[in-house]
Amino acid sequence: MRIGVIGGGISGLSGALELARKGCHVEVFERSDGVGGLAAAFDFDGTPAERYYHFLCAHDTGYFDLCRQLGLDRRLHWTRPRTGFHYEGRTYGFTSPVDLLRFRPIPLWQRVRFGLLALEARHREEWRQLDELTARPWLIDRIGQRAYDVIWHPLLALKFGERYDAISAAWVRHRLHRVANSRGRMGYLDGGSALLFGTLLETLRAHGAVVHTGREVKRILTDNGRAAGLEIGDGDVYECDRVLSAVPLPVLADCLDSEWAEYAAQLRRIDYIGVVCVVLKLARPVSRYFWLNVNDSQAPFNGIIEYTNLNAIGDDAGHIVYVPYYVATNTTLYQSDDETVFNRSWDAVKRIAAELSDADVIASRVFRDPYAQAVCTTGFLDLQPEHRAPIEGLYLVDSTHLYPADRTQSGLIRCAQACAGELVR
Repeated sequence: MRIGVIGGGISGLSGALELARKGCHVEVFERSDGVGGLAAAFDFDGTPAERYYHFLCAHDTGYFDLCRQLGLDRRLHWTRPRTGFHYEGRTYGFTSPVDLLRFRPIPLWQRVRFGLLALEARHREEWRQLDELTARPWLIDRIGQRAYDVIWHPLLALKFGERYDAISAAWVRHRLHRVANSRGRMGYLDGGSALLFGTLLETLRAHGAVVHTGREVKRILTDNGRAAGLEIGDGDVYECDRVLSAVPLPVLADCLDSEWAEYAAQLRRIDYIGVVCVVLKLARPVSRYFWLNVNDSQAPFNGIIEYTNLNAIGDDAGHIVYVPYYVATNTTLYQSDDETVFNRSWDAVKRIAAELSDADVIASRVFRDPYAQAVCTTGFLDLQPEHRAPIEGLYLVDSTHLYPADRTQSGLIRCAQACAGELVR
């Protein structure tokens, strides 16, 4: 069986490996010059780093299983990094229940209610009824107005903009569930995405799969209602028996002919927001925290992720820091040049960590992606597409299939493997 895979990110490559292991002839087409998608690595002034921050939680079994398949499981490491919260000029610990009880920006009884909600999220599995509830009133009811304003409103409002008041409570609840079940333990792969994708490519080639980079799929060819091949941007055609799409739904919709306009419109019902991420290599740390939540009128972002407080990487790595913004692609921030985005971010980081100076910046980069996060509104279950498209032989895997979970590499690996299994059946 000949399979064409669209997209060379973690879902496309892990799905391709599953198909190749089952004896299929697989060819992957990735429009970028390299593989990895949102998990891609880059050379950061001599240090291998990832364009966007990633970490592992205790239940990321899909990632662990893939590492075992690739012989990388001994490169997995675990630690207990610290979490902080910077609120209006002051930084607090935010790692343990004791830290929460000491978090004075919200009343004591609301601190207790927040802790109880996290405890409930750890143990309670049922979530479907929350799909119809919006997050803001649900959170206010569970933890109180002040706790919502201080802790959750910056996350929702800065991340989803005008859509923040439509976000599903199920999505928020699962964010609590994932972190609470890790009980403070977080992990990483020694060698990161560069090692993972390099090994994936070697293993795919050993199974006879072919991975093309710099080759964009323009159109999915059909014959009598069945997927029959892929038309590549350079005019080449790859004929195949089935197609696995591992690209965002709007990108897939653009690959469909007009006869599938109704299905394309269904895929486009789900909105996405983009990401702009500033990556800094510093001579000194911003803080002692891996994840520093930020709610400060002087800072235009809601978090600073200091990756080297989770994974030190190496003596020459300095301090690798991420400042992410989740924004629509038509906003001024997304369309601003790199220097403007860096200055905006660095000025705010220096206000939070006053001991830093411009001399501490070793290197910086700015990355963007238009499809970083699906906007998980209420009733999202009704918007979720099936893995099997109405076009016979076309299957798809996307982060929206993980709902109510947020997008994770582990979830996408599991999803892609399951979709590949359904495809060959």
